[in-house]
Amino acid sequence: MKKGLIALIALLLSINLVGCSSNTQEQNTTLGAVAGAVVGGGAGAFVGQGVGKAVAIGVGLVGGALIGGYIGHRMDSTDHAKMNTAMNNSTYKETTWTNNKTGASYSMAPTSKVMAVQGHSTCRQYHGTATIDGKKQDLDGTACRQSDGSWQTISPKA
Repeated sequence: MKKGLIALIALLLSINLVGCSSNTQEQNTTLGAVAGAVVGGGAGAFVGQGVGKAVAIGVGLVGGALIGGYIGHRMDSTDHAKMNTAMNNSTYKETTWTNNKTGASYSMAPTSKVMAVQGHSTCRQYHGTATIDGKKQDLDGTACRQSDGSWQTISPKA
């Protein structure tokens, strides 16, 4: 379950790395809920067999949607901008911030030089943390720069 939660948060971070600073809080909540349901259901698919597997998928869908919606709701345009800025930093240079509206705190740092990955020419690995309501989660993955200059995770690590 812990790996599923970490994968969920990594996926949400990846979605939020996309340059969506114009999203409303409602859109972020919806996006987070959908992403959470997908990851939660996927994580549930790896648990059990038969009826137990179906129950695990259902629980993963609902739990993932709730957690994803909550995290998505907490992030705003300031958080998106900080994440994109962090990915442009030199390797291991950490950017930290606290969202004054939500109280959530984040840190993020690229952990590799620019490299080509899966047909994308400008990609980097990253490490980050999100602390929301006192609960800290580590986030790792690989993000690639998009044509508009924003970064999008192509490979979250659980």
